[in-house]
Amino acid sequence: MSPAPVRRTVSAVRRRIPRRWRIALRRAAAGARPFQTPSVRELCELPAGTPLLVHAGGIAGDRALDGVVRALARLPEFHLALVCAEAERAAVRELVGRAGKARRRVHEVPRPRAVTPEFLASADIAVFGFDPDGGLASLDVYLAAGLRIVAPDNRVVRDHLAPHHVGDFYAPGSVPSFAKVVQRAWQRGTESPDEPAAPAEPVFAPVEAGTPGAWRALGAGPVRLGLGTANYAGQLSALAAAISAARPDVGIELVVAKPPATYRYPADRYLHFPAEHRLDVQMAQARRVLGWYTHLIVDAFRPVLGRLNGDDVAGDLPALRRARIKVALLAHGSEIRHPGAHLERHAESAFRDAPEELRERLTTVCERNRRTAEESGLPLFVTTPDLLDDVPFATWAPLVVDVDGWACDRQVMERARPVVLHAPSNRWTKGTDRLLPQLQELHDRRIIELRLVEGLPHGEMRRLVQDCDIVVDQLVMGSYGTFSCEGMAAGKVVVAYLSEGPHRVAGVRPPIANATPSTLVKTIESLLDDRPAAAALAAEGLRYVRDHHDGRRTAEVFDAFLR
Repeated sequence: MSPAPVRRTVSAVRRRIPRRWRIALRRAAAGARPFQTPSVRELCELPAGTPLLVHAGGIAGDRALDGVVRALARLPEFHLALVCAEAERAAVRELVGRAGKARRRVHEVPRPRAVTPEFLASADIAVFGFDPDGGLASLDVYLAAGLRIVAPDNRVVRDHLAPHHVGDFYAPGSVPSFAKVVQRAWQRGTESPDEPAAPAEPVFAPVEAGTPGAWRALGAGPVRLGLGTANYAGQLSALAAAISAARPDVGIELVVAKPPATYRYPADRYLHFPAEHRLDVQMAQARRVLGWYTHLIVDAFRPVLGRLNGDDVAGDLPALRRARIKVALLAHGSEIRHPGAHLERHAESAFRDAPEELRERLTTVCERNRRTAEESGLPLFVTTPDLLDDVPFATWAPLVVDVDGWACDRQVMERARPVVLHAPSNRWTKGTDRLLPQLQELHDRRIIELRLVEGLPHGEMRRLVQDCDIVVDQLVMGSYGTFSCEGMAAGKVVVAYLSEGPHRVAGVRPPIANATPSTLVKTIESLLDDRPAAAALAAEGLRYVRDHHDGRRTAEVFDAFLR
Protein backbone atom coordinates (compact mmCIF):
# COMPACT_ATOMS: atom_id res chain seq x y z
CA MET A 1 0.00 0.00 0.00
CA SER A 2 1.34 3.44 -0.94
CA PRO A 3 2.03 6.00 1.86
CA ALA A 4 -0.93 8.26 0.99
CA PRO A 5 -3.65 5.58 1.48
CA VAL A 6 -1.91 4.51 4.69
CA ARG A 7 -2.10 8.07 6.03
CA ARG A 8 -5.76 8.31 5.03
CA THR A 9 -6.55 5.00 6.73
CA VAL A 10 -4.77 6.02 9.95
CA SER A 11 -6.56 9.35 9.92
CA ALA A 12 -9.94 7.66 9.44
CA VAL A 13 -9.28 5.24 12.31
CA ARG A 14 -8.12 8.11 14.48
CA ARG A 15 -11.37 10.01 13.84
CA ARG A 16 -13.42 7.02 15.00
CA ILE A 17 -11.70 7.05 18.42
CA PRO A 18 -13.59 9.38 20.81
CA ARG A 19 -11.67 12.51 21.65
CA ARG A 20 -11.60 11.76 25.39
CA TRP A 21 -10.10 8.31 24.68
CA ARG A 22 -7.40 9.86 22.49
CA ILE A 23 -6.55 12.27 25.31
CA ALA A 24 -6.52 9.46 27.86
CA LEU A 25 -4.14 7.39 25.69
CA ARG A 26 -1.74 10.29 25.30
CA ARG A 27 -1.83 10.91 29.06
CA ALA A 28 -1.17 7.27 29.80
CA ALA A 29 1.78 7.27 27.41
CA ALA A 30 3.15 10.31 29.22
CA GLY A 31 2.74 8.65 32.62
CA ALA A 32 -0.09 10.98 33.75
CA ARG A 33 -3.51 10.08 35.15
CA PRO A 34 -5.34 9.00 31.97
CA PHE A 35 -8.97 9.72 32.95
CA GLN A 36 -8.56 13.00 34.80
CA THR A 37 -11.04 15.62 33.47
CA PRO A 38 -9.29 17.08 30.40
CA SER A 39 -8.71 20.81 30.05
CA VAL A 40 -10.25 22.96 27.36
CA ARG A 41 -6.92 23.04 25.48
CA GLU A 42 -6.67 19.25 25.55
CA LEU A 43 -10.20 18.92 24.20
CA CYS A 44 -9.21 21.24 21.35
CA GLU A 45 -6.11 19.05 20.86
CA LEU A 46 -3.87 22.10 20.67
CA PRO A 47 -0.25 22.24 21.83
CA ALA A 48 0.89 24.75 24.43
CA GLY A 49 1.85 28.04 22.84
CA THR A 50 -1.00 28.10 20.31
CA PRO A 51 -3.07 31.21 21.14
CA LEU A 52 -6.45 29.99 22.41
CA LEU A 53 -9.55 32.07 23.07
CA VAL A 54 -12.35 30.54 25.11
CA HIS A 55 -16.02 31.37 25.53
CA ALA A 56 -17.83 29.44 28.26
CA GLY A 57 -20.96 31.55 28.67
CA GLY A 58 -24.36 30.72 27.25
CA ILE A 59 -24.79 30.46 23.49
CA ALA A 60 -28.10 31.70 22.10
CA GLY A 61 -28.09 31.95 18.32
CA ASP A 62 -25.45 34.41 17.18
CA ARG A 63 -26.28 37.36 19.42
CA ALA A 64 -23.01 37.18 21.33
CA LEU A 65 -20.58 35.25 19.15
CA ASP A 66 -21.10 35.89 15.46
CA GLY A 67 -18.78 38.91 15.61
CA VAL A 68 -16.15 36.93 17.50
CA VAL A 69 -16.18 34.21 14.86
CA ARG A 70 -15.96 36.77 12.04
CA ALA A 71 -13.00 38.43 13.79
CA LEU A 72 -10.94 35.23 13.46
CA ALA A 73 -10.20 36.21 9.86
CA ARG A 74 -8.20 39.10 11.34
CA LEU A 75 -6.53 36.84 13.92
CA PRO A 76 -4.92 34.08 11.82
CA GLU A 77 -2.89 32.58 14.70
CA PHE A 78 -5.77 32.31 17.16
CA HIS A 79 -8.10 29.39 17.86
CA LEU A 80 -11.49 29.72 19.55
CA ALA A 81 -13.02 27.18 21.93
CA LEU A 82 -16.81 27.38 22.29
CA VAL A 83 -17.84 25.50 25.42
CA CYS A 84 -21.41 24.39 24.84
CA ALA A 85 -24.15 22.24 26.27
CA GLU A 86 -25.87 19.58 24.17
CA ALA A 87 -28.81 21.93 23.47
CA GLU A 88 -26.42 24.58 22.14
CA ARG A 89 -24.57 22.40 19.63
CA ALA A 90 -26.80 23.35 16.70
CA ALA A 91 -26.15 27.05 17.34
CA VAL A 92 -22.40 26.40 17.56
CA ARG A 93 -22.35 24.47 14.31
CA GLU A 94 -24.23 27.29 12.62
CA LEU A 95 -21.56 29.70 13.86
CA VAL A 96 -18.77 27.41 12.65
CA GLY A 97 -20.45 27.27 9.26
CA ARG A 98 -20.20 31.05 8.99
CA ALA A 99 -16.53 31.13 9.96
CA GLY A 100 -15.34 30.61 6.37
CA LYS A 101 -11.68 29.67 6.11
CA ALA A 102 -11.31 30.10 9.88
CA ARG A 103 -13.73 27.25 10.68
CA ARG A 104 -10.86 24.81 11.33
CA ARG A 105 -9.81 27.11 14.18
CA VAL A 106 -13.23 27.08 15.87
CA HIS A 107 -13.58 24.16 18.30
CA GLU A 108 -16.85 22.83 19.70
CA VAL A 109 -16.04 21.74 23.26
CA PRO A 110 -18.63 19.73 25.25
CA ARG A 111 -19.57 21.48 28.47
CA PRO A 112 -18.43 19.44 31.50
CA ARG A 113 -20.71 18.87 34.46
CA ALA A 114 -19.08 21.90 36.09
CA VAL A 115 -17.11 24.58 34.24
CA THR A 116 -14.29 24.99 36.75
CA PRO A 117 -11.34 27.40 36.72
CA GLU A 118 -9.04 24.37 36.28
CA PHE A 119 -10.94 23.40 33.14
CA LEU A 120 -10.46 26.86 31.58
CA ALA A 121 -7.01 27.79 32.86
CA SER A 122 -5.12 26.28 29.90
CA ALA A 123 -6.65 28.85 27.53
CA ASP A 124 -4.99 32.23 27.05
CA ILE A 125 -7.84 34.72 26.78
CA ALA A 126 -11.51 34.56 27.73
CA VAL A 127 -13.94 36.42 25.46
CA PHE A 128 -17.23 37.77 26.75
CA GLY A 129 -18.84 38.03 23.33
CA PHE A 130 -20.49 40.89 21.47
CA ASP A 131 -23.59 40.99 23.69
CA PRO A 132 -22.88 43.54 26.46
CA ASP A 133 -25.98 42.41 28.33
CA GLY A 134 -24.81 38.84 28.84
CA GLY A 135 -24.78 37.52 32.39
CA LEU A 136 -21.75 38.27 34.54
CA ALA A 137 -21.43 34.80 36.09
CA SER A 138 -18.98 33.57 33.45
CA LEU A 139 -16.69 36.54 34.23
CA ASP A 140 -16.16 35.22 37.75
CA VAL A 141 -15.10 31.81 36.44
CA TYR A 142 -12.71 33.48 33.99
CA LEU A 143 -11.26 35.55 36.84
CA ALA A 144 -10.77 32.47 39.01
CA ALA A 145 -9.00 30.76 36.10
CA GLY A 146 -6.50 33.63 35.91
CA LEU A 147 -7.38 34.50 32.31
CA ARG A 148 -7.20 37.88 30.68
CA ILE A 149 -10.72 38.89 29.65
CA VAL A 150 -11.71 40.68 26.45
CA ALA A 151 -15.15 42.23 26.85
CA PRO A 152 -17.37 44.92 25.29
CA ASP A 153 -16.87 48.40 26.72
CA ASN A 154 -19.84 48.72 29.03
CA ARG A 155 -19.97 50.35 32.44
CA VAL A 156 -21.43 47.29 34.20
CA VAL A 157 -18.69 45.01 32.85
CA ARG A 158 -15.96 47.58 33.53
CA ASP A 159 -17.08 48.02 37.13
CA HIS A 160 -17.15 44.24 37.60
CA LEU A 161 -13.60 43.79 36.27
CA ALA A 162 -11.98 47.01 37.51
CA PRO A 163 -10.71 45.63 40.87
CA HIS A 164 -8.92 42.77 39.11
CA HIS A 165 -7.03 44.73 36.38
CA VAL A 166 -7.45 41.98 33.79
CA GLY A 167 -10.01 43.46 31.42
CA ASP A 168 -9.35 44.64 27.87
CA PHE A 169 -12.30 46.46 26.31
CA TYR A 170 -13.45 46.88 22.72
CA ALA A 171 -16.18 48.97 21.10
CA PRO A 172 -19.32 46.82 21.25
CA GLY A 173 -20.22 45.44 17.84
CA SER A 174 -16.92 46.43 16.19
CA VAL A 175 -15.02 43.49 14.67
CA PRO A 176 -11.83 45.55 13.99
CA SER A 177 -11.83 46.86 17.56
CA PHE A 178 -12.32 43.35 18.96
CA ALA A 179 -9.45 41.94 16.89
CA LYS A 180 -7.11 44.75 17.90
CA VAL A 181 -7.92 44.35 21.59
CA VAL A 182 -7.40 40.56 21.45
CA GLN A 183 -3.94 41.09 19.97
CA ARG A 184 -3.15 43.62 22.68
CA ALA A 185 -4.37 41.26 25.40
CA TRP A 186 -2.20 38.46 23.97
CA GLN A 187 0.86 40.75 23.98
CA ARG A 188 0.19 41.67 27.59
CA GLY A 189 -0.14 38.02 28.53
CA THR A 190 3.24 37.23 26.98
CA GLU A 191 5.10 40.19 28.52
CA SER A 192 7.61 39.42 31.21
CA PRO A 193 6.90 40.86 34.68
CA ASP A 194 9.65 43.44 34.15
CA GLU A 195 8.18 44.75 30.91
CA PRO A 196 5.70 47.64 31.14
CA ALA A 197 2.24 46.90 29.87
CA ALA A 198 1.25 48.50 26.59
CA PRO A 199 -0.96 51.53 27.15
CA ALA A 200 -4.64 50.98 26.64
CA GLU A 201 -6.10 52.58 23.54
CA PRO A 202 -9.53 54.18 23.41
CA VAL A 203 -12.07 51.97 21.68
CA PHE A 204 -14.60 54.69 20.90
CA ALA A 205 -14.37 57.43 18.32
CA PRO A 206 -13.99 60.91 19.82
CA VAL A 207 -17.26 62.02 21.35
CA GLU A 208 -18.55 65.54 21.72
CA ALA A 209 -18.22 66.69 25.32
CA GLY A 210 -17.32 63.36 26.78
CA THR A 211 -15.75 59.93 26.79
CA PRO A 212 -16.95 56.64 28.31
CA GLY A 213 -17.70 57.28 31.95
CA ALA A 214 -17.78 61.09 31.53
CA TRP A 215 -21.13 61.18 33.30
CA ARG A 216 -21.98 60.23 36.87
CA ALA A 217 -23.23 56.66 37.22
CA LEU A 218 -26.87 55.91 37.90
CA GLY A 219 -27.54 55.83 41.64
CA ALA A 220 -24.78 58.30 42.49
CA GLY A 221 -27.36 61.03 43.15
CA PRO A 222 -30.98 61.34 44.22
CA VAL A 223 -32.05 62.04 40.62
CA ARG A 224 -31.75 58.84 38.57
CA LEU A 225 -31.94 59.91 34.93
CA GLY A 226 -32.35 57.49 32.06
CA LEU A 227 -31.46 58.50 28.49
CA GLY A 228 -32.32 56.46 25.40
CA THR A 229 -32.34 54.96 22.94
CA ALA A 230 -31.21 56.50 19.59
CA ASN A 231 -28.08 58.60 20.42
CA TYR A 232 -27.91 60.17 16.96
CA ALA A 233 -24.43 61.61 16.29
CA GLY A 234 -23.56 60.92 19.93
CA GLN A 235 -25.83 63.71 21.14
CA LEU A 236 -27.16 61.70 24.10
CA SER A 237 -23.59 60.93 25.17
CA ALA A 238 -22.78 64.64 24.98
CA LEU A 239 -25.97 65.56 26.84
CA ALA A 240 -25.20 63.04 29.59
CA ALA A 241 -21.76 64.57 30.10
CA ALA A 242 -23.17 68.13 30.07
CA ILE A 243 -25.90 67.39 32.64
CA SER A 244 -23.49 65.48 34.85
CA ALA A 245 -21.04 68.41 34.84
CA ALA A 246 -23.80 70.86 35.76
CA ARG A 247 -25.83 68.80 38.24
CA PRO A 248 -24.02 66.90 41.03
CA ASP A 249 -27.38 65.50 42.18
CA VAL A 250 -27.96 63.55 38.94
CA GLY A 251 -26.82 60.00 38.20
CA ILE A 252 -27.28 58.84 34.61
CA GLU A 253 -27.77 55.66 32.63
CA LEU A 254 -27.56 55.89 28.84
CA VAL A 255 -29.10 53.00 26.88
CA VAL A 256 -28.62 52.60 23.12
CA ALA A 257 -30.71 50.24 21.00
CA LYS A 258 -29.07 49.91 17.59
CA PRO A 259 -27.34 47.31 15.43
CA PRO A 260 -23.85 46.66 16.85
CA ALA A 261 -22.12 48.01 13.74
CA THR A 262 -23.37 51.49 14.68
CA TYR A 263 -21.97 51.49 18.25
CA ARG A 264 -19.69 54.53 17.76
CA TYR A 265 -20.45 56.44 20.92
CA PRO A 266 -20.22 55.53 24.61
CA ALA A 267 -23.21 54.31 26.57
CA ASP A 268 -23.87 52.36 29.75
CA ARG A 269 -25.93 49.62 28.13
CA TYR A 270 -26.36 48.48 24.54
CA LEU A 271 -29.42 46.62 23.29
CA HIS A 272 -28.59 44.82 20.06
CA PHE A 273 -31.42 46.11 17.86
CA PRO A 274 -33.07 42.74 16.94
CA ALA A 275 -32.85 41.68 20.59
CA GLU A 276 -35.36 44.40 21.50
CA HIS A 277 -38.03 42.02 20.24
CA ARG A 278 -37.02 39.19 22.60
CA LEU A 279 -39.35 38.86 25.58
CA ASP A 280 -36.53 38.34 28.11
CA VAL A 281 -34.76 41.52 26.97
CA GLN A 282 -38.00 43.50 27.09
CA MET A 283 -38.86 42.28 30.58
CA ALA A 284 -35.34 43.02 31.88
CA GLN A 285 -35.46 46.51 30.40
CA ALA A 286 -38.91 47.15 31.87
CA ARG A 287 -37.77 46.04 35.34
CA ARG A 288 -34.73 48.28 35.15
CA VAL A 289 -36.51 51.40 33.87
CA LEU A 290 -39.71 51.14 35.88
CA GLY A 291 -38.01 50.03 39.06
CA TRP A 292 -35.06 52.39 39.15
CA TYR A 293 -35.38 55.61 37.11
CA THR A 294 -36.85 58.78 38.58
CA HIS A 295 -36.51 60.77 35.33
CA LEU A 296 -36.32 59.76 31.68
CA ILE A 297 -35.44 61.66 28.49
CA VAL A 298 -36.88 59.77 25.54
CA ASP A 299 -34.71 60.24 22.46
CA ALA A 300 -36.38 60.52 19.01
CA PHE A 301 -39.67 59.04 20.31
CA ARG A 302 -38.02 55.60 20.36
CA PRO A 303 -39.45 52.95 22.75
CA VAL A 304 -37.60 52.54 26.05
CA LEU A 305 -39.07 49.22 27.24
CA GLY A 306 -37.95 47.20 24.24
CA ARG A 307 -40.56 46.60 21.54
CA LEU A 308 -43.07 45.15 23.97
CA ASN A 309 -45.54 48.00 23.42
CA GLY A 310 -44.76 48.88 19.81
CA ASP A 311 -42.15 50.74 17.80
CA ASP A 312 -42.52 54.18 19.40
CA VAL A 313 -42.70 55.49 22.93
CA ALA A 314 -46.48 56.10 22.97
CA GLY A 315 -47.16 52.52 24.06
CA ASP A 316 -44.68 52.81 26.96
CA LEU A 317 -46.20 55.97 28.45
CA PRO A 318 -48.96 54.34 30.56
CA ALA A 319 -46.42 52.13 32.35
CA LEU A 320 -44.05 55.06 32.84
CA ARG A 321 -46.88 57.13 34.35
CA ARG A 322 -47.87 54.32 36.72
CA ALA A 323 -44.25 54.12 37.85
CA ARG A 324 -44.34 57.90 38.48
CA ILE A 325 -41.29 58.51 36.29
CA LYS A 326 -40.92 62.10 35.13
CA VAL A 327 -40.62 61.94 31.32
CA ALA A 328 -39.42 64.41 28.68
CA LEU A 329 -39.25 64.02 24.90
CA LEU A 330 -36.23 64.98 22.77
CA ALA A 331 -36.36 65.39 18.95
CA HIS A 332 -33.62 66.09 16.42
CA GLY A 333 -35.17 66.28 12.96
CA SER A 334 -37.06 63.93 10.67
CA GLU A 335 -38.98 62.30 13.52
CA ILE A 336 -40.87 65.59 14.06
CA ARG A 337 -40.23 67.69 10.87
CA HIS A 338 -43.29 67.55 8.57
CA PRO A 339 -42.27 67.17 4.90
CA GLY A 340 -45.42 68.84 3.48
CA ALA A 341 -45.20 71.84 5.80
CA HIS A 342 -41.47 72.17 5.06
CA LEU A 343 -42.16 72.23 1.32
CA GLU A 344 -44.69 75.01 1.83
CA ARG A 345 -42.34 77.11 3.98
CA HIS A 346 -39.14 76.77 1.93
CA ALA A 347 -38.85 77.32 -1.81
CA GLU A 348 -35.71 75.17 -1.97
CA SER A 349 -36.77 72.56 0.60
CA ALA A 350 -34.70 69.38 0.89
CA PHE A 351 -37.88 67.35 0.49
CA ARG A 352 -38.01 68.27 -3.20
CA ASP A 353 -35.13 65.79 -3.64
CA ALA A 354 -36.47 63.10 -1.28
CA PRO A 355 -38.05 59.98 -2.82
CA GLU A 356 -41.85 60.04 -2.64
CA GLU A 357 -41.95 56.85 -0.58
CA LEU A 358 -39.60 58.42 1.97
CA ARG A 359 -41.70 61.61 2.17
CA GLU A 360 -44.81 59.55 2.82
CA ARG A 361 -43.12 57.49 5.50
CA LEU A 362 -41.65 60.52 7.26
CA THR A 363 -45.03 62.25 7.13
CA THR A 364 -46.62 59.30 8.93
CA VAL A 365 -43.85 59.23 11.54
CA CYS A 366 -43.87 62.97 12.32
CA GLU A 367 -47.67 63.18 12.50
CA ARG A 368 -47.74 60.23 14.90
CA ASN A 369 -45.01 61.75 17.06
CA ARG A 370 -46.57 65.20 17.15
CA ARG A 371 -49.83 63.60 18.23
CA THR A 372 -47.97 61.79 21.02
CA ALA A 373 -46.32 65.03 22.16
CA GLU A 374 -49.58 66.99 22.14
CA GLU A 375 -51.76 64.35 23.79
CA SER A 376 -49.22 63.41 26.46
CA GLY A 377 -48.55 67.00 27.53
CA LEU A 378 -44.93 66.03 28.23
CA PRO A 379 -42.16 68.64 27.89
CA LEU A 380 -40.67 68.48 24.40
CA PHE A 381 -37.15 69.64 23.57
CA VAL A 382 -35.67 70.07 20.07
CA THR A 383 -31.99 70.37 19.20
CA THR A 384 -32.26 72.73 16.19
CA PRO A 385 -34.31 75.96 16.06
CA ASP A 386 -36.00 75.19 12.71
CA LEU A 387 -38.05 72.46 14.43
CA LEU A 388 -39.86 75.19 16.37
CA ASP A 389 -41.78 75.81 13.14
CA ASP A 390 -43.20 72.28 13.39
CA VAL A 391 -43.69 72.17 17.17
CA PRO A 392 -43.91 75.77 18.44
CA PHE A 393 -44.72 74.50 21.94
CA ALA A 394 -41.24 72.88 22.20
CA THR A 395 -38.11 74.27 23.90
CA TRP A 396 -34.78 74.62 22.11
CA ALA A 397 -32.04 72.51 23.73
CA PRO A 398 -28.92 73.37 21.70
CA LEU A 399 -26.73 70.70 20.16
CA VAL A 400 -23.62 69.93 22.20
CA VAL A 401 -20.14 69.77 20.65
CA ASP A 402 -16.64 69.47 22.03
CA VAL A 403 -15.61 73.05 21.33
CA ASP A 404 -12.04 72.65 22.58
CA GLY A 405 -11.61 69.38 20.69
CA TRP A 406 -12.33 71.08 17.35
CA ALA A 407 -10.32 74.25 17.99
CA CYS A 408 -7.28 75.02 15.84
CA ASP A 409 -4.98 78.00 15.32
CA ARG A 410 -4.94 78.04 11.48
CA GLN A 411 -6.02 81.45 10.20
CA VAL A 412 -8.76 81.54 7.57
CA MET A 413 -9.08 83.32 4.22
CA GLU A 414 -5.33 83.88 3.84
CA ARG A 415 -4.78 81.47 0.92
CA ALA A 416 -5.15 82.77 -2.63
CA ARG A 417 -7.59 79.90 -3.29
CA PRO A 418 -9.50 79.30 -0.04
CA VAL A 419 -10.29 75.67 0.70
CA VAL A 420 -14.05 75.02 0.70
CA LEU A 421 -15.18 71.81 2.41
CA HIS A 422 -18.53 70.07 1.90
CA ALA A 423 -19.10 66.79 3.73
CA PRO A 424 -22.66 65.48 3.38
CA SER A 425 -23.79 62.65 5.64
CA ASN A 426 -26.86 62.31 3.42
CA ARG A 427 -26.88 64.17 0.12
CA TRP A 428 -30.56 65.04 -0.15
CA THR A 429 -30.67 66.56 3.35
CA LYS A 430 -27.74 68.84 2.52
CA GLY A 431 -28.77 69.82 -1.02
CA THR A 432 -25.48 68.40 -2.31
CA ASP A 433 -26.60 67.57 -5.83
CA ARG A 434 -27.90 71.13 -6.27
CA LEU A 435 -24.92 72.98 -4.83
CA LEU A 436 -22.10 70.76 -6.10
CA PRO A 437 -22.13 71.96 -9.76
CA GLN A 438 -21.76 75.56 -8.59
CA LEU A 439 -18.87 74.76 -6.25
CA GLN A 440 -17.23 72.69 -8.99
CA GLU A 441 -17.47 75.65 -11.38
CA LEU A 442 -15.72 77.91 -8.86
CA HIS A 443 -13.07 75.20 -8.41
CA ASP A 444 -12.55 74.84 -12.17
CA ARG A 445 -12.15 78.62 -12.45
CA ARG A 446 -9.45 78.34 -9.75
CA ILE A 447 -11.35 80.69 -7.43
CA ILE A 448 -11.64 78.10 -4.65
CA GLU A 449 -10.23 74.65 -3.92
CA LEU A 450 -13.18 72.32 -3.44
CA ARG A 451 -12.95 69.30 -1.14
CA LEU A 452 -15.96 66.97 -1.22
CA VAL A 453 -15.74 64.38 1.55
CA GLU A 454 -18.09 61.48 2.26
CA GLY A 455 -17.84 58.51 4.62
CA LEU A 456 -14.59 59.41 6.38
CA PRO A 457 -13.89 58.41 10.01
CA HIS A 458 -14.60 61.06 12.61
CA GLY A 459 -10.95 61.80 13.41
CA GLU A 460 -10.02 62.29 9.77
CA MET A 461 -13.01 64.58 9.25
CA ARG A 462 -11.83 66.72 12.16
CA ARG A 463 -8.43 67.16 10.51
CA LEU A 464 -10.01 68.23 7.21
CA VAL A 465 -12.29 70.76 8.93
CA GLN A 466 -9.34 72.26 10.77
CA ASP A 467 -7.43 72.56 7.48
CA CYS A 468 -10.12 74.38 5.46
CA ASP A 469 -11.29 78.00 5.25
CA ILE A 470 -15.01 77.65 4.52
CA VAL A 471 -17.43 74.91 5.58
CA VAL A 472 -20.52 74.59 3.38
CA ASP A 473 -23.15 72.68 5.36
CA GLN A 474 -26.82 72.21 4.46
CA LEU A 475 -28.52 74.70 2.16
CA VAL A 476 -32.02 73.21 2.10
CA MET A 477 -33.23 72.62 5.69
CA GLY A 478 -33.51 76.00 7.37
CA SER A 479 -31.18 75.60 10.34
CA TYR A 480 -27.62 74.76 11.23
CA GLY A 481 -26.63 71.35 12.58
CA THR A 482 -23.76 69.53 14.24
CA PHE A 483 -21.38 69.97 11.31
CA SER A 484 -21.94 73.73 11.29
CA CYS A 485 -21.20 73.84 15.02
CA GLU A 486 -18.00 71.85 14.50
CA GLY A 487 -16.95 74.25 11.73
CA MET A 488 -17.57 77.28 13.97
CA ALA A 489 -15.66 75.58 16.83
CA ALA A 490 -12.71 75.17 14.46
CA GLY A 491 -12.85 78.90 13.65
CA LYS A 492 -14.04 78.46 10.05
CA VAL A 493 -16.48 80.48 8.00
CA VAL A 494 -19.71 78.48 7.87
CA VAL A 495 -22.23 78.70 5.04
CA ALA A 496 -25.74 77.29 5.64
CA TYR A 497 -29.37 78.10 4.98
CA LEU A 498 -31.09 79.64 8.03
CA SER A 499 -34.79 80.34 8.28
CA GLU A 500 -35.17 83.66 10.07
CA GLY A 501 -38.38 83.04 12.04
CA PRO A 502 -37.47 80.14 14.33
CA HIS A 503 -34.03 81.58 15.11
CA ARG A 504 -35.67 84.83 16.13
CA VAL A 505 -38.03 82.85 18.38
CA ALA A 506 -35.02 81.04 19.87
CA GLY A 507 -33.39 84.43 20.53
CA VAL A 508 -30.21 83.83 18.52
CA ARG A 509 -28.52 85.25 15.42
CA PRO A 510 -25.95 82.63 14.38
CA PRO A 511 -22.86 84.15 12.70
CA ILE A 512 -23.32 82.02 9.59
CA ALA A 513 -23.25 83.14 5.96
CA ASN A 514 -26.84 82.48 4.88
CA ALA A 515 -27.25 80.87 1.46
CA THR A 516 -29.48 78.59 -0.60
CA PRO A 517 -28.36 76.60 -3.65
CA SER A 518 -29.45 79.47 -5.91
CA THR A 519 -27.49 82.11 -3.94
CA LEU A 520 -24.41 80.06 -3.04
CA VAL A 521 -22.04 81.46 -5.68
CA LYS A 522 -22.95 85.04 -4.83
CA THR A 523 -22.46 84.34 -1.11
CA ILE A 524 -19.01 82.81 -1.57
CA GLU A 525 -17.91 85.58 -3.93
CA SER A 526 -18.94 88.16 -1.32
CA LEU A 527 -16.85 86.35 1.29
CA LEU A 528 -13.84 86.44 -1.05
CA ASP A 529 -14.40 90.12 -1.87
CA ASP A 530 -14.18 91.11 1.82
CA ARG A 531 -11.81 88.64 3.43
CA PRO A 532 -11.32 90.60 6.70
CA ALA A 533 -15.10 90.58 7.23
CA ALA A 534 -15.19 86.84 6.50
CA ALA A 535 -12.41 86.21 9.04
CA ALA A 536 -14.29 88.30 11.59
CA LEU A 537 -17.42 86.21 10.95
CA ALA A 538 -15.39 83.06 11.66
CA ALA A 539 -14.06 84.51 14.93
CA GLU A 540 -17.60 85.46 15.96
CA GLY A 541 -18.69 81.91 15.18
CA LEU A 542 -16.20 80.52 17.68
CA ARG A 543 -17.55 82.82 20.39
CA TYR A 544 -21.12 81.89 19.47
CA VAL A 545 -20.58 78.14 19.59
CA ARG A 546 -18.82 78.42 22.96
CA ASP A 547 -21.72 80.46 24.35
CA HIS A 548 -24.48 78.18 23.06
CA HIS A 549 -23.10 74.73 22.21
CA ASP A 550 -20.47 73.64 24.74
CA GLY A 551 -23.15 71.95 26.89
CA ARG A 552 -23.67 74.57 29.60
CA ARG A 553 -26.73 76.21 28.05
CA THR A 554 -28.19 72.82 27.13
CA ALA A 555 -27.86 71.57 30.70
CA GLU A 556 -29.57 74.75 31.94
CA VAL A 557 -32.53 74.11 29.63
CA PHE A 558 -33.17 70.79 31.42
CA ASP A 559 -32.89 72.28 34.94
CA ALA A 560 -36.63 72.72 35.50
CA PHE A 561 -37.36 69.20 34.27
CA LEU A 562 -34.74 67.66 36.57
CA ARG A 563 -35.93 69.36 39.76
